[in-house]
Amino acid sequence: MDVTQDSSGPLAVVPRSLFRDYREFLLTPGTIFTLVSSILLAIAVLYQVSGLFIDAAPEAYADRIYLAAALVGSSFIWYSAVQGIREGDFTADIPVSLATAAAIAIGQYPAAAVVAVLLLLGGLLEELVAARADRALDALARLLPDRVTVRRDGKDLFLSPDEVVVGDLLIVRSGERIAVDGEVLFGAAAINQSAITGESVPAEKQAGDTVFAGTLNENGAIEVLATRVGTETTLGQIRRLVADAQEEKAPVERVLDRYAKLYTPAAIILGLLLWWWSGNVLQAITMLIVFCPCVIVLATPTALVASIGNAALRGSLVKKGAAVETLAHVDIVIFDKTGTLTSGELHLADVVPFDDVLETSLLGYAASAEKFSEHPVGRAIVRAAAGREIAVTDPESCELLTGLGVKARTGGHAVLLGRPKLFSDMGITLPKTVLWEINARACEGMSVIVVMIDHTVSGLLVFEDTLREHAQETVAALNQAGIRTVIVTGDNRETAARIAEATGISEMHAEMMPEEKVGIVKRFQEAGHRVAFVGDGVNDGPALATADVGVAMGNAGTDVAIETADVVLLSDDLLKLPRIIDTSRKALQTIRQNLVFAVGVLLFAVCLTVFNILTPVTGALLHELSSIPVIANSARLIGME
Repeated sequence: MDVTQDSSGPLAVVPRSLFRDYREFLLTPGTIFTLVSSILLAIAVLYQVSGLFIDAAPEAYADRIYLAAALVGSSFIWYSAVQGIREGDFTADIPVSLATAAAIAIGQYPAAAVVAVLLLLGGLLEELVAARADRALDALARLLPDRVTVRRDGKDLFLSPDEVVVGDLLIVRSGERIAVDGEVLFGAAAINQSAITGESVPAEKQAGDTVFAGTLNENGAIEVLATRVGTETTLGQIRRLVADAQEEKAPVERVLDRYAKLYTPAAIILGLLLWWWSGNVLQAITMLIVFCPCVIVLATPTALVASIGNAALRGSLVKKGAAVETLAHVDIVIFDKTGTLTSGELHLADVVPFDDVLETSLLGYAASAEKFSEHPVGRAIVRAAAGREIAVTDPESCELLTGLGVKARTGGHAVLLGRPKLFSDMGITLPKTVLWEINARACEGMSVIVVMIDHTVSGLLVFEDTLREHAQETVAALNQAGIRTVIVTGDNRETAARIAEATGISEMHAEMMPEEKVGIVKRFQEAGHRVAFVGDGVNDGPALATADVGVAMGNAGTDVAIETADVVLLSDDLLKLPRIIDTSRKALQTIRQNLVFAVGVLLFAVCLTVFNILTPVTGALLHELSSIPVIANSARLIGME
């Protein structure tokens, strides 16, 4: 058996994989105190029921072991209670401390031991749910390679990822993992990004593309310029932001904590009244035990942590626990257009040649003129020519007309191409038929480039921003869930209308400035709606911050959008949005189920205590065992699809 041998403590035989995955959790004081007191309690029970050493007064020995178990377990609870009092946080540890101290004082060592151990086990289960969510993120951290190849000053060095700095050139071969976020400078490769983006199909990467730390090069070889290293990579930020989200309490949780504080004095008063009424101190101690709000307080954070872990495992980052509750109540989702509903990348939709010009010739000359252009339109023209297997020769001369177009000479012909404004600025009058065609395409939300060869208008190139994959399915899923969808964009009305029609969104607001986007969000909020805003650009930052929940595109999104948002879709897969909302609704439903169950058990236990049916031991068993269904109910959210 593959084990870690350590005969000096309770972790004598622990599978190495378990110890590695849960090391931090297993070595916390709470876990150690729980394990030690549990082992002592088990020994005491076995010793008592076995009937061994009868002649040596087994009851006395058993009592001593029970006392040891009670003191070990209770000491941790007492310490937590004192710390809570110092910080003004009156938690369930206080009445439990009183109960265990009273039980020890009157010689009820088994009762004190059982109460202490079961309370600690309840807390241990809660921590285990959190550890499971953390382990999913730790698995991402282990995706980094132990050693990487870095080329410095012409020499290849083998370094640890911690030694890599921004600006280093990494050589990543087939079968190796990438240790940094960076840009591909040379080569091509198929990169498995499933650990970061959730994409099941490897992404083809080439020069100019972005790669992430923790992803796997399945085939090919690339040179990567490091732009982010260490904790600044996407991988590092995921772990940091999820940790922050787990620590932040949602409003519903804070309310429960506030009510839980009322339970402490209520439990003490009820215990004293029951003691006065019955004259039975054991009944009073039992009341202190069963009236503790442990399970009620446990109901919310376990569900929130589990739902955050679920999102992280599926390629989405929920930064705040509060976002889970808010997402569950969202009834309007506002989308930015460019880079959100669309890819933000121009695509050649149509080639319109005039007179006897061939379509391939028109596109070939335009691609040659734009061959060395870095403008999105130029790159789209060259890509379209390559996609149609049109040979693109180098231009003999080329002049970039910034913001307007290109003037070039290629294949012995003079080529001028650009937006219609270029020609009007140059004093060139376009024929009416050409203007009519341009206006017709513009009304459809298209962008039009005019191509002139040897001083004759030879045709038009028509471009559109391609709809993002799954955009239609996302809108349909949101509408089916009863959520209203809206487009708010700075683009022109025609383009917005085309995208709205393609996605099935009935309401749109076009030509909006950033402050106007904020105004629309506020208007919906003032009408009583819960609003989620989905965007990717710097100009979306104010709206993302103003909305009840801001959702950013993780890959296409700017740093401003990602930092401002509450939720980040790491793979830019819009279909993850309705899934996260559905998970959030299930999390809130789980919290309600947990609370109903916990309150029901509490009332049942109080009634049994008043009628002297429960003892301290059976009361502790009922109280703490009731936390198991709550924990299990929350934990299932982690693996929920």
